[in-house]
Amino acid sequence: MIELLAAMTVMLIGIFAVFAVFQAGMIQIRRASTITTAAAVADSEMEKQRALLYGAIGLDNTDVAAADTTYKGDSAYKADTSPATTLASAITSTSQLTMTVASASGFPTTSPYLVKIDSEYILVSGGTGTTSWTIYQTSDRGLLGSTAATHSAGATVTQIQRVNVTKCGTGTCTNSVPTKTVTGADGKSYRVDTYVTWKQIAGSGTTTGRLVKLVTIVVRASTSPYRTWARVSSTFDQSTGT
Repeated sequence: MIELLAAMTVMLIGIFAVFAVFQAGMIQIRRASTITTAAAVADSEMEKQRALLYGAIGLDNTDVAAADTTYKGDSAYKADTSPATTLASAITSTSQLTMTVASASGFPTTSPYLVKIDSEYILVSGGTGTTSWTIYQTSDRGLLGSTAATHSAGATVTQIQRVNVTKCGTGTCTNSVPTKTVTGADGKSYRVDTYVTWKQIAGSGTTTGRLVKLVTIVVRASTSPYRTWARVSSTFDQSTGT
């Protein structure tokens, strides 16, 4: 009887060990399935961005501002509130080629980059690292929704890193939203967060190119704590429209 009990005990220990292995294996299989599905969702969402015209790639700033802390806590999110400075002297002409700021601290040391003064977007094309910038007063060929204007001394100058495109209604617009819920091929719900920012393209050495749009898609669990399952990024260039 003692030998039988000892044998049964050893057998039970072995069975429990095998059960633990199977359980861990099932957890890993479910996790791998979730990651694979999330990656497919991310790729699908990116393909939708690739199908858009260049001018329609972006998000409405009102929607982005209303996003929750999970969205804003991601490294891809840009607040568009800093760096900031002020105009040291007024911009008195819509064809003015330079502007003087109080400080260049925090701004990029290479161009180009975008700044916003009042409601106008301006491209800084030179003079970086100094307080006298070469500028191009532009609406990015009509894609940023602003027109050249004059500005008073002391007006706030803020670097713009998000791509703001107005919600569809009139003109160039977007149907994209910062956060939405998508059902994957496995029947589960996934949270899809989209970020669209401006990115400087750097060449060899210190050579920089024009600005491109960087789209980042993050797929998370649909419920808190919103675990991240997949992330994919792609740049879109205006010259090719892709």
